[in-house]
Amino acid sequence: MQRKPKIIYKGKSRFQNIVLLEAKDVRLYLDKQLQFSSLDERFYHEALVHPAMTMSPGRRNVLILGGGDGFAVREVLKYKDVKTVDLVELDPKIIKIAKRKPISTLNHRSLFDKRVNVHQKDANLFFPATKSYQVIIVDFPDPSDKVISKLYTKEFFQRVVKSLAPGGIIVIQSNSTEDMPRVYWSIHHTLRSIGMKTKSYFVYVPSFGDWGFQIASFKNFVPGRKKVPVPNQTLPKNIATLFKLPSEVLESKNEALPNSLKNLRLFKYYHLDQKESVGG
Repeated sequence: MQRKPKIIYKGKSRFQNIVLLEAKDVRLYLDKQLQFSSLDERFYHEALVHPAMTMSPGRRNVLILGGGDGFAVREVLKYKDVKTVDLVELDPKIIKIAKRKPISTLNHRSLFDKRVNVHQKDANLFFPATKSYQVIIVDFPDPSDKVISKLYTKEFFQRVVKSLAPGGIIVIQSNSTEDMPRVYWSIHHTLRSIGMKTKSYFVYVPSFGDWGFQIASFKNFVPGRKKVPVPNQTLPKNIATLFKLPSEVLESKNEALPNSLKNLRLFKYYHLDQKESVGG
């Protein structure tokens, strides 16, 4: 007999509806959209964090935009040479929930680590003029509306990478390669439009299917040349295999264009891809 989900938290912040459920797993929903299942969140978060952390020439300072659940922070803190982690999360209620059980158990109390600085503010208002980061991890929600789509624009990325140290790496969650191909490739093209060397990869996450990422630097880099030097549960020994995209994904590369404030295409692509995915 299946266990009936227990509602741990149900409420509304200034920004979104939040529901936290516990049954055989722990699940977080924001505006009715599943954000993670504790059964397989490691597939996503290990893929988001470790390729960038492994390929970057340094890891002293790390910036995470979004990711208020603390899971990406948990993975970053596995590297002993990390001195500071700045986490920028818009919604203070997400931070509050992430600091309490059961999520604090799942994220290994990462938000309490002395190396972590939590900034509860809009990512548009954060970037410090005096600090640079060897790794920047962008873990924003899917670009389902104009407001979120602005966080994936050429103009926003140009501001973000001003804080990137020489040779540093930025990685961006880029939605489903299966169901959102235009979204995936638009983010890729947007990074390239600001002069970044950009590589694309994906992993399979049971709760979501194939999930994509873009990783970029202003210097040439070879994806997956090094082994991930910290413990993980889901990544292949040779992470270069993550960069081998299926032919059907590559075929859609030219169907998308860069996203900018002048031409905010991304949320349109999102709803077009969504419609075609449901219809197909």
